[in-house]
Amino acid sequence: MADRNSYKIPPAMGPNTVYETWKNEIAVWRLVTDLEKKRQALAVTLSLTGQARAKALEIDVAELNKDTGMDTLIHALDSLFKKETVDLAYEAYSKFDSFRKSDTMTVSDFIIEYEHRYNQCKRYEMVLPDAILSFKLLDSSNLSQKERQLALTAATDLKFDAMKSALKRIFNDGQGKMDEGATSGITVKQESAYMTRKVDYNKQKPSQGWPPKFNRGTAGSSRGTNPIDKFGRRTKCAICQSIFHWAKDCPHRSDPAPVKLTEGPCDNTPEENCNLTLFTKEHKTDNEIFMTESFGCAVLDTACTRTVCGKKWLDNYIDTLNNKEKALLVTAPSEKGFKFGDGMQVHSFQNSIIPAQIGTTTCKIETEVVDVDLAKFL
Repeated sequence: MADRNSYKIPPAMGPNTVYETWKNEIAVWRLVTDLEKKRQALAVTLSLTGQARAKALEIDVAELNKDTGMDTLIHALDSLFKKETVDLAYEAYSKFDSFRKSDTMTVSDFIIEYEHRYNQCKRYEMVLPDAILSFKLLDSSNLSQKERQLALTAATDLKFDAMKSALKRIFNDGQGKMDEGATSGITVKQESAYMTRKVDYNKQKPSQGWPPKFNRGTAGSSRGTNPIDKFGRRTKCAICQSIFHWAKDCPHRSDPAPVKLTEGPCDNTPEENCNLTLFTKEHKTDNEIFMTESFGCAVLDTACTRTVCGKKWLDNYIDTLNNKEKALLVTAPSEKGFKFGDGMQVHSFQNSIIPAQIGTTTCKIETEVVDVDLAKFL
């Protein structure tokens, strides 16, 4: 707590002090100081330096030593330091308009400084509509295109408070700093590839040994489990989804005969057991991978304002229901608009109420359905 004696010392006006700010500090000081009114101007004069002190000493001491002494002193200093209202307004606008977040500034500090500069503009009756104020906040945040799209998606409406909340919620980590890795793009992890080659074992040279040895390698896999695929996921049995064997060794298969690949044109050609992964196209999109991984599950998205899913996800989910559960399905035409993080705008074609189970609770979920490769978002 400040010492009451400190209230007798007026605020100092240094070489870098903004004159209008100093005047506001003096006004506050006059309300809390114990000095008599006629002594206040004398105390302020003694605290001044440079041109301000010289200007104050031009005033007769008797004039300063009055109850109106402060008014006389401020009037004299105004003639030296006070700018025209138009100049002050333009200065406040320029500082606000040119303000940008630096790389070392936290999001919270950036928003505080942004609001401070805007409040200076409001003192001169420069008030922006809420939507423009929120968009300007986004443009001044020094974000990448993907980060701006993410913030626009997270903002619930075109309100300044909503945009502030979105920026703080998405880009602040535990220390209130920008999370640089949150939307920095997709990192491609390179993994070992497993290949088979066609060999005519009848022409195999004796010096090469028989049978030939194939080294499947150990990169990306742990002992006793299947290797991982090019997306970094552990490969599974196509029958029982186990990660400890493939379909050819599955104990649950109905046909005990192994899956084999026969090589060579004649009957006496040795047979090699091969595990094959078939791809319908060279690369899957991120949406397709994410949607496939989330079949039968839903994603809890705090930025999603309405429950939505893709048609493929819904069709796959319905296939897993029994006849009794399918009887509970309710559908109706719908046309709700959605804007996703990449800026794409789509409309739903159907509203569905589907039976579901969350933990041990059986419930029904109402969802919009769009004709894109999309998981279910709650």
